[in-house]
Amino acid sequence: MADTFVLEVATPERLMVRENVTDAQIPAADGYVGILPGHAALLSELGSGVLSYTANGRLRSLRVEGGWLEVLDDHARVLATTAQAAE
Repeated sequence: MADTFVLEVATPERLMVRENVTDAQIPAADGYVGILPGHAALLSELGSGVLSYTANGRLRSLRVEGGWLEVLDDHARVLATTAQAAE
């Protein structure tokens, strides 16, 4: 099993994130979902909140709202209605 997976966060306007990450916490419609490498396949409506992830040992975050989340074995895609850097 790999130590990382690819996280993509996109809005209708642009690709916000495409990085190899070790973990991610993503707001789904019914609460936060924690994603690690090798996570089971998942399709969920995206909620509103702070999406956080660890890349290269650094914790990063974005504010996302509405859209969809797709998780595959080595890939997580967030298609958000809106997203902006939380820093």
